Amino acid sequence: MPMTAPQAASPNQRERLWQIDFLARFRGQVTRHDLVQRFAIALSNATRDFTLYRQLAPHNLDYDHSNKVYRRTAGFTPLFTYDREHTLQTLSLGQGVGLEPCSQTIQVDTANALNQPDLDMLAAVSRAIYAGQALCISYVSISSGETRREIVPHSLVNTGLRWHVRAYCRRHAQFRDFVLTRITAVHADAEPVNPAVEAITQDQDWQRSIALELMPHPKAAFARAIELDYSLQPGQTLQLQARAATAAYLLRRWGVDCSLDAHLNPDEYQLALCDPQGVAKQLNLAIAPGFTLETTQHE
Repeated sequence: MPMTAPQAASPNQRERLWQIDFLARFRGQVTRHDLVQRFAIALSNATRDFTLYRQLAPHNLDYDHSNKVYRRTAGFTPLFTYDREHTLQTLSLGQGVGLEPCSQTIQVDTANALNQPDLDMLAAVSRAIYAGQALCISYVSISSGETRREIVPHSLVNTGLRWHVRAYCRRHAQFRDFVLTRITAVHADAEPVNPAVEAITQDQDWQRSIALELMPHPKAAFARAIELDYSLQPGQTLQLQARAATAAYLLRRWGVDCSLDAHLNPDEYQLALCDPQGVAKQLNLAIAPGFTLETTQHE
């Protein structure tokens, strides 16, 4: 009797079926060699896995004979149910190799992530990044409401609070960050990409690295407690390198006081930015704690 659900497969084969489904959904294409490389199996075994997958989901893949690749169809329906956190973690960190399952004997609790993108929107964006294609999207901005944009995405960005896609915005002719949860629709294919203008190599703020120096807040009652949090010796500062495009997110997530006189509450903002005026001349600090226009105008 033909298999009708992936749950009927062996655990090892079910994992390989999931791999096919995952790559088809989030990359847009998958090959037998993807399975051979990931699971160290024979090519013939990978062929059997694809045969079974197409039996279970006959309308999900088209085979490109000339390039020997299976491509996601327009009518693709995921064969598996996806957990958002696991999906985002897999996209961020990849999949572990050589890790054996073990029982968890220590309870670990984490704060809930309140902002999570729609997986279908995430999949459309990730496929465009992988294929180097532009997207036509409907996007809701705080400043201009819902508009249609053509973007050329090149990277996903996790700010710690929400997920963005870094992309060239054809409407504004510059690279910008788009919040994934504000993408409401993906439309027909956009115009072809112009690499001389729209490629990741042209995103200067993405390519440029900024030096950040952070210190325990100067108004903290017990600076040594903060030094211990960050493995600092007395009087030592944190030296970091960050992309100019994402450095402000880091400062915001870590609660770094970026005001000129470090006037924010040290109980809430335990770190302070050294030389905020100099940093503000190198990147946009608009979302950083304590930032004001005076930071860039003060002499």
